[in-house]
Amino acid sequence: MTAQMISAFLASCKADGSLRSVNPYFQNGIYIDYKGERLINLSSNDYLNLGHDLAIRQEFLKILSDSHALFSSTSSRLLTGTFNEHALFEEKAGKLFHKSCLMFNSGFDANCGILQALGGKETLFLADKLIHASMIDGIKASGAKFMRFSHNDIEHLESLLVKYKEKFKEIIVITEAVFSMDGDCAPLNELVLLKEKYPLIKLYVDEAHSFGVYGKNGLGLCYKLGLLDKVDYILCTLGKAAGSCGAFFLCDAMTKEYLINTVRTFIFTTALPPVNALHASFMLDKLNKAERKRQNLENAAERVRNCLKDIGFKVLSSSQIIPIVVNTNEAAIKGAEFFKEKGFFVLPIRHPTVPLGQARLRLSLNAAVNEAEVQRLCEVIKKFKNFLEKNI
Repeated sequence: MTAQMISAFLASCKADGSLRSVNPYFQNGIYIDYKGERLINLSSNDYLNLGHDLAIRQEFLKILSDSHALFSSTSSRLLTGTFNEHALFEEKAGKLFHKSCLMFNSGFDANCGILQALGGKETLFLADKLIHASMIDGIKASGAKFMRFSHNDIEHLESLLVKYKEKFKEIIVITEAVFSMDGDCAPLNELVLLKEKYPLIKLYVDEAHSFGVYGKNGLGLCYKLGLLDKVDYILCTLGKAAGSCGAFFLCDAMTKEYLINTVRTFIFTTALPPVNALHASFMLDKLNKAERKRQNLENAAERVRNCLKDIGFKVLSSSQIIPIVVNTNEAAIKGAEFFKEKGFFVLPIRHPTVPLGQARLRLSLNAAVNEAEVQRLCEVIKKFKNFLEKNI
């Protein structure tokens, strides 16, 4: 793009309230410093507060002091960038899920690269309308036929299956377990029933916002529902509830071998540092012991959802991600400032991240927020409802 085109684009973003910026923040536990004020951070994906837990950090540093884990892999996984720490993590996660495991630098890298590799002329991708951008990019790069079904609409999905089942050798149905913007859950049991009804289906589930939060040991929604052996592909990220970094993909052994040889975002990038793979293994153990945190998070989320429902907001969420839809970008920006004035750091989510007319405040709850703070949040939400009615 020319400088003139770039300038015009930025001016347009400023005019409609969608201009983004990158800002450094000091964070301490559930708090974040914003313009000299200490606010409760409700915009982080550290759902269990493991990433900011000082005691856990100190425990890992003691382990690290006796480790030979390097701070850089200096190479891609297929050259000299695979270390024992990567192999041990993949073995550990694989045993937990009873699947083959492949580690990636990020969830975006994994989704984008894997779906590009899985697609082909004889493959049809049927994706929930609200899947993450990383999956959309991977699907488009694959060159495969791609269609979207209405969000969580099993009837619409089945109508597409009936229409196209004779035209493709394979149909991959793609969804998130917990959707990152609406905070609702996919109908995984119904999707599995469709998979059993139509044998050419394979099911791809992104557990980015459910891994760590759901199920025994935090292994995710597929695990909680007893569907691990019925879901073909599962993507879990480590930079959210697990408080680490990177991602891992779960599949069968043959698919893992295929992906190692075909996924561009795996082949052509320097691997995660061994120290990060070691930390990811360490945090898997912490997830195993975080049942009380998961219960605290669930209780807090239920209270906030009930508060929103009681005062007349439409509640989309069934998880720890709770959006307050305010429609316009301007309303979302003003709403974010309102919450900040009341002591809560809540960022606006605007178009084009969400569809036009669905701008929102995205409350991302944390297990370390106590009952008094949840109560205060509910009181602020009630005041915000009055603010909306009078000012927007």
